[in-house]
Amino acid sequence: MEYSQINTITKFGPDDYSLWTLTMPRDQIGQIRQGAPVVEDDMRRVFEEIRSVDYQPESVCNFVLPQSKGLRLFRVDMGEDFAYRNRHNGCSVRGSREEIMAELREVLKGQGYHLYGNAHFQNVDVLETLQKIVEHNTDYYQTDFKYDIEKLREAAADRNAQRHFFWMSRGGGTWCFAEPEVYIRNTSQHNTWNYYGGSKSEHVKTFWIELKGMRDEKVMGDIVEIDYQKHLDYLCTHSFEPAAVEIVFKNPNDVRTFSYQEYDQNFQSIAQRYGSVERVSFRVTDPYALSRAAIEAHGLFWDATESMEIDDYVKRLDRDRLHDYGYTADDLVLTGPLDAEKAVKNGLVCYALSPDGSKELIADRENYQERHYRGALFGMTAEERDTLQYFKQDCTPLFSHEEMREICSLAVQAGMDNNPEKAPLLDRIIHKAECAMSKAEISSALEQEHEFEMEDRE
Repeated sequence: MEYSQINTITKFGPDDYSLWTLTMPRDQIGQIRQGAPVVEDDMRRVFEEIRSVDYQPESVCNFVLPQSKGLRLFRVDMGEDFAYRNRHNGCSVRGSREEIMAELREVLKGQGYHLYGNAHFQNVDVLETLQKIVEHNTDYYQTDFKYDIEKLREAAADRNAQRHFFWMSRGGGTWCFAEPEVYIRNTSQHNTWNYYGGSKSEHVKTFWIELKGMRDEKVMGDIVEIDYQKHLDYLCTHSFEPAAVEIVFKNPNDVRTFSYQEYDQNFQSIAQRYGSVERVSFRVTDPYALSRAAIEAHGLFWDATESMEIDDYVKRLDRDRLHDYGYTADDLVLTGPLDAEKAVKNGLVCYALSPDGSKELIADRENYQERHYRGALFGMTAEERDTLQYFKQDCTPLFSHEEMREICSLAVQAGMDNNPEKAPLLDRIIHKAECAMSKAEISSALEQEHEFEMEDRE
């Protein structure tokens, strides 16, 4: 049985509240969510609808669950002994209304919920859009995405293939599953999708994808951001047991169907008997019920989403991660650890950030490794981050070293004209040249320019 956390509010007096965070089975939370809410609005409106203990039975709990852009309040009678049976379950905090509201925001954030609308991207280049999310949210194993690219491109090119997929970006990689697979219990896809529930360190972002086909060699479709925790609650009451398994064998090219029990208990002997397995597909007793559950979820996914440009979305994504971490200056762009390492290697300006809002310039690779080991986040200015993109391409330099030396010399010479308007641009050119050239070459260029200057004076 899968469990998750849920929050309930109790009002003892005009400005006396408590927040009780307890653990309950996900299917029970899903049943509460499917009930009729007392109110659906922002946090202040929800708190206005919470009755004092003097006006409602002790057995009634005020459950607060995120929904769309706000919260939903469910008033549920859990039985007279509910509070006693759960007296050691979770933790509770008591305080004023403002204190409990602030605490609830932090608790919901820690549970993986967010209180603003999800984003959607319609009729976009699916692979390009997902690639940008990977670059900003997946710190390690970004190469996982190449398998997702292959799967989505193959499906988009085949008119008879699955059109709906779930996609996940997390700190340590990505996952991409055909939609029906996630709704079938005991499959690796279902288990993997559920695995990251409640994870705070992986900053999981999940999306539902509808493929529209190919256009000019691009995979086109719609992408909808979904609330991962809410979807896990939904899966607890809308998942199906596997009844049969269809297996495609490599050699000879053969397709056979087995009962799930036979497959589960005798998979090794099946492979030995029929050869290497190429593809496994699970079947349920009532495929129409599974389709209905998936279609109903589509409405939940689109509910109160807002259309966004992907560049605006990743900016919001970076900002949220920095603010959740504690760095709120908004003067730097979040930079993943692999990019930070490459920046330091190429002499770019990169900072290690601290939860207290401070930042420290990274002097060298050893300094980077030390801060990375401590779990620090990294940041760069927007201009410096743009320069990093060039070094990430690992391509042939646009200018040779001799040409770069000449550019550096010309920039230094122009800087001696003492034109304030050109100074920032010239400083930027010199900085880029320094990153592209060795220190010896830079010194040589500057010394040569100094000799020219002395000759001019003479």
